[in-house]
Amino acid sequence: MTAALPRLELDPTPSDFDEAVILIDGHEEETIRFECTGAAELAARLAAIANGHAETTKALTAAMHALRSYQFSNASPELAESTADYCEQILKQQSGAAA
Repeated sequence: MTAALPRLELDPTPSDFDEAVILIDGHEEETIRFECTGAAELAARLAAIANGHAETTKALTAAMHALRSYQFSNASPELAESTADYCEQILKQQSGAAA
């Protein structure tokens, strides 16, 4: 089992420069600072990936089990559809969070 990652959130303080700050578990004294071109987008993507880690792991586990099932000739269109739908949902959530 994978240990839970801390919750990451973007610091809402606006910046006139290419920089962004991620707060770790909402603590202002625990941060990750980005100072580069596209910092806000990069920080948002990192937060979305880290915050979606548990769901991504569940989706990959479901996909693995479905593929193992097919490996042993257990055909199930319903399993394929539900697993693909679940993985698609997770991908949309993570890409939408970064937008």
